[in-house]
Amino acid sequence: MRLKLLIILLAFGLQAHMLTQDIRFHPDEAFFMTFARNASVNGDWMLAGSLDKPPLSLYSGALSMMFIGVTTDASGVLQLDAKIGEFAGRFSNVVYAILLVALMMRLAHDFYRERMVTLLTGLLTATSPYILAFGATTFTDMSLLFWSTFAFWLTVSRRYGWAGFALGLACWSKQQAIFFLPIIVLMTLITLYKDKAYFSRAMRGVIAFIIILIALIIWDNARSETSIFILGTLNNTPDSLITSPLDYLPRLIEWGHLGAWLLGSPIVTAILVFITTVGFVIGLSKPNSQRTTDYILGLYVIGYLGLHTVLAFNQYDRYLLIILPMVIILCSRGLYHLMALTGEHRSRQYLQLVGVAMLLSTVVTISAPIPIGGDDGTHDGIDELADYLNSKPVATVIYDRWLGWELGYYMGQWTNKRRVHYPTPDALVAGALELDEIGDRYLVAPIHQPIDAWLDALDSAGFGITLDYQQDQFMVYRLSVPTSDA
Repeated sequence: MRLKLLIILLAFGLQAHMLTQDIRFHPDEAFFMTFARNASVNGDWMLAGSLDKPPLSLYSGALSMMFIGVTTDASGVLQLDAKIGEFAGRFSNVVYAILLVALMMRLAHDFYRERMVTLLTGLLTATSPYILAFGATTFTDMSLLFWSTFAFWLTVSRRYGWAGFALGLACWSKQQAIFFLPIIVLMTLITLYKDKAYFSRAMRGVIAFIIILIALIIWDNARSETSIFILGTLNNTPDSLITSPLDYLPRLIEWGHLGAWLLGSPIVTAILVFITTVGFVIGLSKPNSQRTTDYILGLYVIGYLGLHTVLAFNQYDRYLLIILPMVIILCSRGLYHLMALTGEHRSRQYLQLVGVAMLLSTVVTISAPIPIGGDDGTHDGIDELADYLNSKPVATVIYDRWLGWELGYYMGQWTNKRRVHYPTPDALVAGALELDEIGDRYLVAPIHQPIDAWLDALDSAGFGITLDYQQDQFMVYRLSVPTSDA
């Protein structure tokens, strides 16, 4: 019990460390938290706008903002500081990540009834770079992962009614929860095959899942906006559903690059996968009543990766979170088989060795940026850029082609500037010339963007162009209207 508690405390410490990092929002995080801020500050709990995700994660972020970040100014207006909003928005996912560590240990215990497997599962979950990278973010995937894993555990525990409810909440977090359905159905069918007396319980799970799903559909239809399901399909539908066989190998290699961080640094992950493989080969020679579980988990991981290789889904790192619980449990199982050869006393020493190795790997991982998770530093300084733009006169026009949701979030809920988006230089010039206003305007751009075509088009139209701001990753040009217009 003490070791389990220590692992949970370790998870708490690591997540707290990640939560207190001075990191700006990834574009998708800014998108989600703009909706959450609208709910917490403006009371827009129906999340008006072009939203393509279910609301549970956004509601979690909004509630965190309400209790942690929202204040009232002297005029009685609700305010939310952008950086406090970062902390508050990410806080709920940190809670999910810590709870997931405890949940994974319980799941491993119910599967195998082996203390060593339970402890290894908790340790690998707490120190996984994916859990560290996505815990302290506002992506919807951590909520999806927790509720899906919770549904999986409830299924293993034969609490099918609650499992259906939890899987429904996973669908309220993100549509990809549907990928958990096959393994939950399979585990249920195995139970029914062994004991048909559980059939009525299983039906409760089906009914609970359908009810929660219907509630989501009702919520979606109650909004005046385009359906989240329609927008989700439009925003993620590839040109072709099936990838060319020529792309299978490159896609597998890409999944390999992303998956190299599932258990630790790429070297650590490779070592653990090798040890796991050896452990399973050893385990095959022994009588094992849990071998069916091993096969199911392994086949699920292979099937998920195969499906996401053959079908033209986007290859985002966060998509691998769905298979992380299965990978961790399989790895813990393989390590256990290997440790069991050394006897009980030696196995404890090996557990300590694995623990030290994972802690060292984690220190290395969190000491430097890793290529998964949230923003990679691309938007460092966007908060200072927002302050600079907010210092301009009321109703100043800001032409924003590239920064969108990120800049909108950091300029704040009550900014009195006018941000305008034009997709091409010609469209910008046409719109700028039509605007009957003589005040200076501003063109904002990331410093790495090729902006010459935009500046040339504005110069040809007679606009005066002056570099007014350049810092960190961003620059701003002040645009003076043509003399004839002035």
